[in-house]
Amino acid sequence: MDEKKVREAIGRFQVGINAEREMIMRNKAFFQKQDNSYLESDIEVYCTAIEALEKQLPKKPDIMDYILGDVNFKCHTCKSEYICEKGYEHFYCPNCGQKIKWSE
Repeated sequence: MDEKKVREAIGRFQVGINAEREMIMRNKAFFQKQDNSYLESDIEVYCTAIEALEKQLPKKPDIMDYILGDVNFKCHTCKSEYICEKGYEHFYCPNCGQKIKWSE
């Protein structure tokens, strides 16, 4: 997936979240009896989409140590620890699905 497009989509979802929050604040100020649950539901959906998209942006894992050529690493997102055998690289965290960036 194109990293630039993913970042653009995240930005648009964040704009949507801000707009929904402003509508909720306006409703609370002027229409106290207004049901805002649909707006809050939209915000929750946007946050879920952002979380999923962010996992497509590669993040460098935290390297714990090297054991006989194997790499002991910790996922940057979920903090789960794994051993990556010599010659084999994980491209995604087996626990949370975060895309892993091994190169500098």
